[in-house]
Amino acid sequence: MGRKVSKADLSEIVGRDERTLTRWQSDGMPVVEFGLGRGNENQYDTEAVVQWLMQQASLNGKKESSRDRLDRVRANREELALAKELGEVVIASDMIQRFEAMIMSAKVELLNTFPDVLAAELSARYGIEVDDLLIREPIEAILRRLSDYDNDADSVGDSDE
Repeated sequence: MGRKVSKADLSEIVGRDERTLTRWQSDGMPVVEFGLGRGNENQYDTEAVVQWLMQQASLNGKKESSRDRLDRVRANREELALAKELGEVVIASDMIQRFEAMIMSAKVELLNTFPDVLAAELSARYGIEVDDLLIREPIEAILRRLSDYDNDADSVGDSDE
């Protein structure tokens, strides 16, 4: 696998504008990851794109026949199915569902169970009455900040570059 890049980066690499890349994508140029929603870009594997471009060049400008395209799509589908079977790839929607379930479970635990249990434990250990709101309110504030998270915003200490 080559480098994973955005459309803008790929445009610079191959020396073509983004409209051309969009057209090529419609013609079957491989995409590694489709951006979901506004602001999320598609991701491309440079090696796969270069191979696709070489294949297109070998056709000498002739369009791929419907049968050739169908065969290629079937082969790609089989390759993806095998990769899934071997655990080499995962479906993004499956991961999103799993993460959402884990986050909801943690949120319920943090909001409902944890403050009461911790307040009771502190009260028993130190012999003072601990109001569970002293624990619950900071947790709620943290969860509110997390719910306002914008993954497109630059984070302090984010070292993607």
